[in-house]
Amino acid sequence: MPASTMSFPKIDAFSFVGGEARYVDDLRPPALLHMAVVRSTRAHARIMHLDTAAAMGVPGVVRVLAGPEVATHLQPLPYSFGDPQLLGGRRRRFDALPVDEVRYVGEPIAVVAAENVRAALAGAAAVTAEYADLPAFLDARVFLDGQASGPPEELRSHVVAENRFSSGDAAAAFAAAEHQLRLSFSMQRSSAAPIEPRGYLASWDESTGRLTVHASHQQPFQLREQLAQVMGLAEEAVRIVVPRVGGAFGLKMTGPVEEPLVCLMSRLCQRPVKWIESRAECFLGGGREQYHDVRVAFDGSGRVQAIRDDLVVPIGAESPAPGWRQAFVSAATFPTAYDVPNVEIRSLVVATNEPPWHSIRGFGKEGPVLVMERVMDLVARQLGRDPADVRRTNLVPREAIPHRMPSGYLIDSGDFHAVLDEALALADYERLRVQVRTAGGPDLLEGVGMAFEVVPEGGGHAAGRLTAGVAPTAAAPESATVCIDASGHVQVLSGVTNPGGGNDTALALLAAAELGASRSMVTVVQGDTDRCPPGTGNASSRATSVGGAAVVLAAREVAGELRRSAAAMAGVPAEQVVLRDGAAHLPAGEEVSLAELCRGIVAEGRGSSLSATRSYQPKNLHPGGETDVYRYSYPYFSSGGYVARVAVDPRTGTVVLRGLTVVHDCGRVIDEVLVEGQLQGAMAMGVGLALLESWQADPYGALTTRSFKEYLVARAPELPSFTIGHHAVPTPNTLLGSKGAGESGVGGALAAVVNAVDDALSRAGAPPATTFPLDPPRVLALLAGGGEAP
Repeated sequence: MPASTMSFPKIDAFSFVGGEARYVDDLRPPALLHMAVVRSTRAHARIMHLDTAAAMGVPGVVRVLAGPEVATHLQPLPYSFGDPQLLGGRRRRFDALPVDEVRYVGEPIAVVAAENVRAALAGAAAVTAEYADLPAFLDARVFLDGQASGPPEELRSHVVAENRFSSGDAAAAFAAAEHQLRLSFSMQRSSAAPIEPRGYLASWDESTGRLTVHASHQQPFQLREQLAQVMGLAEEAVRIVVPRVGGAFGLKMTGPVEEPLVCLMSRLCQRPVKWIESRAECFLGGGREQYHDVRVAFDGSGRVQAIRDDLVVPIGAESPAPGWRQAFVSAATFPTAYDVPNVEIRSLVVATNEPPWHSIRGFGKEGPVLVMERVMDLVARQLGRDPADVRRTNLVPREAIPHRMPSGYLIDSGDFHAVLDEALALADYERLRVQVRTAGGPDLLEGVGMAFEVVPEGGGHAAGRLTAGVAPTAAAPESATVCIDASGHVQVLSGVTNPGGGNDTALALLAAAELGASRSMVTVVQGDTDRCPPGTGNASSRATSVGGAAVVLAAREVAGELRRSAAAMAGVPAEQVVLRDGAAHLPAGEEVSLAELCRGIVAEGRGSSLSATRSYQPKNLHPGGETDVYRYSYPYFSSGGYVARVAVDPRTGTVVLRGLTVVHDCGRVIDEVLVEGQLQGAMAMGVGLALLESWQADPYGALTTRSFKEYLVARAPELPSFTIGHHAVPTPNTLLGSKGAGESGVGGALAAVVNAVDDALSRAGAPPATTFPLDPPRVLALLAGGGEAP
């Protein structure tokens, strides 16, 4: 299978880097109003009184809405990603604004519309609230005590779900174990942090009864469905348009309450209304926080015989947004790429009085990767073995794939040993191991770490399927329309969206390859519910693997019609016609341009263009009945081997990343440049999680990391050039053999960098790193013999 089909320049690349791309905030229709959000200052309290009179007196303020009035206009918000009861969780009611109780600092309690942003913010500041405080639950680590026997009764009201997965007989394996380890890991809460925060421009047209929303969003069809349901409209009365998006990383999926609120404000004011999220508001949400109490049984060869993990996943306040589902995915992904015969995973999903989780890149899969990779390193350290050998001993062999995980997830394809060995060779691992032990000196500690990552991808649920308590009966398809007009121009309309990574370029590439067209002949349209066929938008690394397959099928249908038309003109069999370089090439050497062919079709009265719409649904071999597809919605697994080299300054605790190498398997690579761009971004995010990123709040639950001054991310000058290799094992579950590349890299880079830092610190006598990120205060604490920063 070739590594890639061809190479196209990225669509509109220069408009992005040149500042010409138009985002939601660049749209300024006449009579525009701006919305600001009034937010709770309490983590948990009853609303005793909310006074909006002063806000209405602020010059420029047009309208103020609070919970009681909003409740008369909007229906309760539905879950945007299916019913938690389908995953063993509980349901609750969500209103767009609270009427009597707030559940976290930053929860919206009112919205203000004004003639300009300054007036809207001034109006929001003039709203006052009186609260009666209620007990706030902010630290879920208390659930780690007594996990095996279940949570104490006084805390049970905070439990959203309990997920348990097992295989073999863990108790017997521990009883017979030659060696055991018990470890505790704490993974911090973190943010998606896209360059462009969320934004919406809602325009209600009273004359037509239609709502048009321009949104920086990943899922326009899901947003249309939810807005129609909440506002009591037919779906056909709602149009969602997604302009250019400046990054998403899961943040911009359906569910936040600002979505229906800005639309309601437009409907009531009879004017366009825009809301653009501030950076502090963007940092309110988060994800990834997990606490693990892990026991491992293993023999003298490093073969892991059993693993038991009691994990607690605090998801913040319950929300209709899909962030909560990441907790299920975390538990279900154990024991990642490893063939562990006895597994017991006991997960508690816990609601707290912190802001709700939002979806975030990695979608819960990075936590298990970090835990399992720390386990492999610490098993190797206890036995005095090479960490690479311990991994080779435990990785699922290629001949055992397809491999069913204890949760029921199915690893469909891969060659884990080959991927790991190629990564080690590409990084020159043996030389690195020698170098880090001889380099530096007392003023510099160097380390090398590795990790292996598997990432279930391709899951998706179509709009219109996820009603309360009803599971979808099949994984969602993606749809595409491909048409050629009388000038020979090709238009691709797709239900997947592009958050900035360039999947539109891959879709154009695939259509052009089927039609024999040049790049200049192809235009891609995405993110418009009036023009595009339905799809899941952008989620779970399926835009090219699944959405691209739909494009290929539609383009093949159009190509077949072109061949038949050319064959009829020349009196030859259609299978002898070759589409290449913008023309149909005939056996005798003649060629007919696609434009000429299309003009002939139009002249025959067969429409103004040649068009086909097709849908594609990946195979999904879930273990139970049809409704199990909701639990086991991932049709393919990507994998990767990672090697990191770091230098640690023991005087300051500063870590410098010297190198990061990956060999990645995403099946057939459609466009190598785009795949590597996705990997580079994900790996940078993983580095940030290992060393810097951490959502922080004060003891009362108020956010303290409100800007990039406090919330630190890995910046380009702090990152080396990444070395990337490919090992393609096509999946049998997609038409193209391609898997995902959008979520891979986060967990692998995170774990490899953590292991490299731990390797460096271990030679200074530091205890194992178990709490993250490994920022300078925590590194200094480890060097001092502890594990927590002062």
